[in-house]
Amino acid sequence: MPRDAAAAPEDCGSRDEWTLLLWTSLAVVVPVVITLWCSAQRSKRKTHMKEFFRKSKHGWRYTDLFGKPTYCCVCAQHILRGAYCDCCGVCADEHCLRRADRSLTCKEIMAAPPAAALPPAAAMKHRWVRGNVPLASYCAVCRQQCGTQPKLCDYR
Repeated sequence: MPRDAAAAPEDCGSRDEWTLLLWTSLAVVVPVVITLWCSAQRSKRKTHMKEFFRKSKHGWRYTDLFGKPTYCCVCAQHILRGAYCDCCGVCADEHCLRRADRSLTCKEIMAAPPAAALPPAAAMKHRWVRGNVPLASYCAVCRQQCGTQPKLCDYR
């Protein structure tokens, strides 16, 4: 009987060591696997976006985090990650990007040649695009304040 009593604590200690080793391994391996999976997904998304941007009618630039409060010009929801057009300022989240590219024409890229080269009747009228106007901005034409609220309001 004394022999069994001495063996029991030794088995318990060994079992505790193996349990600790298992949990420590999981604590190290699981975050590494998750990080590798996220990296692969990001790389795949980046390749897909690059191909989409190459074929687009906008000058899209992708960002993981907008530096100021930004709203999608398609669904009007607040976005942290998405794309914006360098030329016309249109912003869209990843889900609305294709719809934004199809439905919103880029003001700058699609603009006609300078008005001096065209007859007055052929000059392009200004196309307003609902956009992310900076707070406390003023209209260059009528001098009224616009961008009064931190949401998708007013037009660019």
